[in-house]
Amino acid sequence: MSEPIGTSVPPRRPATPPIAVSATTTEVNKTGAWKYIRPVYHDRVAPCNQGCPAGVDVEGYMALLREGKIDEAAELLALEHPMPAVTGRVCNHPCESGCNRGHFDGAVAIHAVERMLGDRLLAAAPPAPAAPTRTERVAVVGSGPAGLACAYHLAAMGYPVDVLEREDRAGGMLRQGIPEYRLPRDVLDAQIRRIEASGVTIHTGVQVTEATLPEIRSRYSVIFFATGAYLGRLLGVEGEELPGVWQGLDFLRRVNAGLRPPLGERVAVIGGGNTAMDCARTALRLGARPIVVYRRTRDEMPAIAEEIEDAWREGVEFVFLAAPTAFRTADGLLSGVACARMKLADAGPDGRRRPVATGESLFVQADTVLLATGEDPELEPWPEEVVRGGAVAIDEWGETASPLVFAGGDVSGDERTVARALGAGKRAAIGIDRALRRRAGVATPDTSALRWGPTGAPSVARWRDADPVLRVAPLNEVVPFEDVNTAHFQLRPRNADRHAALDAAGAPFAEVNGGLGDDVALVEAGRCFNCGVCNECELCLIFCGDVAISHSHDGGRFDIDMNFCKGCGVCAAECPRGAISMTREGL
Repeated sequence: MSEPIGTSVPPRRPATPPIAVSATTTEVNKTGAWKYIRPVYHDRVAPCNQGCPAGVDVEGYMALLREGKIDEAAELLALEHPMPAVTGRVCNHPCESGCNRGHFDGAVAIHAVERMLGDRLLAAAPPAPAAPTRTERVAVVGSGPAGLACAYHLAAMGYPVDVLEREDRAGGMLRQGIPEYRLPRDVLDAQIRRIEASGVTIHTGVQVTEATLPEIRSRYSVIFFATGAYLGRLLGVEGEELPGVWQGLDFLRRVNAGLRPPLGERVAVIGGGNTAMDCARTALRLGARPIVVYRRTRDEMPAIAEEIEDAWREGVEFVFLAAPTAFRTADGLLSGVACARMKLADAGPDGRRRPVATGESLFVQADTVLLATGEDPELEPWPEEVVRGGAVAIDEWGETASPLVFAGGDVSGDERTVARALGAGKRAAIGIDRALRRRAGVATPDTSALRWGPTGAPSVARWRDADPVLRVAPLNEVVPFEDVNTAHFQLRPRNADRHAALDAAGAPFAEVNGGLGDDVALVEAGRCFNCGVCNECELCLIFCGDVAISHSHDGGRFDIDMNFCKGCGVCAAECPRGAISMTREGL
C-alpha cells in the first residue's frame, strides 16, 4: 500500500561514508602517510636497443636528436659502433622489428637515421687517436666487420692493434660480397680510413696459415680470428661441376673486383638469402635475365625484406617451391636446371616449415647458374679441440679453448649479418680486455650489467665506464608496448627511403637507395617514443594532484616528495614512456 500524500520520506543515506576533515594544511597533515605503494623513476631498456646485435644505444641517440644535439648523437653512436654509414645502408635492422612504434603507426626508420649520422661522421674530421696505454699487442686476423669492430674498440681501450688481411684491400665481405649499388666503395673506404685514424693499423696481403701462426703468436699477446665464411656450399646434385655453374659468392667477388663475366641471356640463381638477391640484381645489371629459384615461399625467404622488394621492383623473376635436382646441358652447353616441385610440411627443429617434394617437376632454362645456398668457414688451420659443428667453438666473450686466442663472426657460426659480426667483434674486444686485465691482476667490471636487456648485446661504453647518458636507477628490463601511453602521441606515418630507378644503360652500379634527406631523417627521429627513459616531458608533474613532484636540484630529473605523495599512481599511468613504476612502500 502506498504512503499517503504528504507523508515525509526519510532522507537517503549518503553515497560515500563519512570522512575525516582536517582544519590544517597538508604542510602539517602529511598525506603521504596514507599510501602503501609509491612511484619510482627508473630507466628501462627500449626494445630497439635490445634488438640491435651491435649493441647500439638507439634510444640514447634518438633522445639527443630530439634535443637538437646532432653532433652529440653522432658521438654516442660512434662510441658503440665503428661503421654506421655502412650499416645504415646494408643492415637487416632487427632493431626496427622490436620498435614499439611498429604497433602504433609504423616502426621508426632507425636505419635511415643511423645512415644520416654515419655520413655526418664521415664528413667531419676524425678525432685524434689516443696514445696507447697498454703494452699488450693484439693481432686481428681478417678485416671484415667483426675484425674491424674488435680492432676499433680495442684501440679505444688503449691497445696497439694490427689487423692482418690477406687481400690487397681491407673490408672483407663488405668489399667482396656486397655489390656497390648497395654499398658505394667511397663510403666503405671512408669508413675504413676513419677506423684507421682511431689508432688501428691495417696490413694487407698478409696470409695467416698454420705455418705462420706460431711466429705471429710470438709477436702478439692475443689473436682474434675473424676470417669469415667464404667457401660456397654444394647442393650434391647431378651436373654441379658443369661449366656455367658458379658459386654465387665467387661471382660477386669477381664483379666487385671490377670484372664483368659473360653470363648469357638467362641466369638462374639458387637460394633465397641476401647473397641470392645480390647475385640476381648484379646479373640484371650485367644485362642478363635473372630468375631466383627457391624451395620455400616468399614469406620464408631469409633475405632482407627491402632487398626482396628491390629485386621485384627491378624486374627479377622468382620461382618458389622448387628445388634443383640436376643441371642439364644441350649441345655441350649448360641449358638449365631440372627442379622438383615442393610443398611446405610441418616445421622442423629450426622452427621453419620443411619443404617436401610433391612428385611434380619443372625445368628452368638458364645459360648460367649461380649457387647462393650458403657459405662455410675455412677450418683447416684450426686444431680439432676448438672446432664444433662446422665452426670454431667460443665462449660468451669469444675466447676459444686455446687461451688468449679468440674468434668471432661467421667463423664461429654466428648469424651471417653485418650487425651480428659487429656485435661479435665488440664482445671479443671486451673479452680480450677482460682476459688481459685479469692476467695483469687488475680488477674488471661486472659483466652482468653490460647487456641491453636480458638478451641484448653488450655496451662497450658501460664496460669502459664511459656512458655519457644520465641514467636513473637503470634496470635491464625491456619496455613492452603496453607500457607506452599512446594517448600522448600523434599518428605520424613512417618516412620511406628514396629509391632511384635502375640506370642499366648509364650507371648500373650507382647507389639505388638514397635513404632520407638530413631534414627528413631528423623528422623521423622525432617519431621515436624514447621508450623507458624519462625525457623531462613534465606530464608527471602536471598530472600530480598532490603537487608532490618537482624538478630536481641535484642533477637528476624530478623529485617526488613522499611526505605528500598518496601513491595514487596517476603519474605512472600518464607517463608516455613507461619510465615510472609503482612499488610497495618500504621496498
